[in-house]
Amino acid sequence: MKIRFINWFIAAGCVAAALLAGCGRRDEATVGTPENPLVVVLSPAHAPSASSGALALLEKHLEAATGMSIEMKVALSPADTIKKFDSDLADAGLVTLEEYLVAREEYGVRPVLQVLRGNKLSVYDGVILTKAVGGAKSVAGLAGKKVGFTGPYSVSGFTLPSIYLKKAGVEVNPDFSPSHDGNLQKLIRGEVYAAATYARQAARQPGLKILAVTGKVPNEPLIVRRDLSPEKRAALASAFVRLADTREGRAALAALADITGFRPADEDVYRPVHDLIRSEGKTVYDLVPDGWYIYRLNQPYYPN
Repeated sequence: MKIRFINWFIAAGCVAAALLAGCGRRDEATVGTPENPLVVVLSPAHAPSASSGALALLEKHLEAATGMSIEMKVALSPADTIKKFDSDLADAGLVTLEEYLVAREEYGVRPVLQVLRGNKLSVYDGVILTKAVGGAKSVAGLAGKKVGFTGPYSVSGFTLPSIYLKKAGVEVNPDFSPSHDGNLQKLIRGEVYAAATYARQAARQPGLKILAVTGKVPNEPLIVRRDLSPEKRAALASAFVRLADTREGRAALAALADITGFRPADEDVYRPVHDLIRSEGKTVYDLVPDGWYIYRLNQPYYPN
């Protein structure tokens, strides 16, 4: 995998920070105090707009509900999100499914809640979309055509549709976009014949239809570092759940990628996705930019 300089710099900066901190673990007894606030990281996919005021509201609510000092941080990239759980640079995080799978392998993070959307939906469909008029009539009609994918680090935008098309025996000409929205715009402009994404995108754009459902994907988790005390873990989870009880809390959640609530979750919720990836000869490190670099960086250091 080609390592981009910006992600290398971020990862190296995280390591430098850990070294400056003495490579020690955090003082668990003081986590959540003003001098050592409990840190909750948001992945870039969950970063609210500055104008929404969601970050400040989240901090205020979580502090009131837990009785602890809370610091919200927005990661700069998927790699940065994951690396924040190295040397306890983060205590908890709202992360993408892909980021969780890598962070679980590297740092043993644990899911405590699962995101809900819409009317308490905990899963969503990965789909292949095409135009309702002039689009493909069947999956077989995609053979040799340009098909848009997101990633290649997205479960619904790349992993599931790739597996689906492989099993269908259909070879396409892949075209990658960095985001689902960008991928969808290419389909609307006619730059691709079909686009792999998630089902909610179809409802947002008239003139598109679902050509195929590629599989169901569990919504992403709220995770905690493995050695966060059970009491603080429970208090934080309860505080996130209670966000949906107030109008202000619901507005803040909506600013975090259309979240409407949470439900309790554990590793079993995400095991089927992990097993599917392994069954196709892939690993979780293929799912995020510089995933393999993170893996190598965390291997033991040996002299030449």
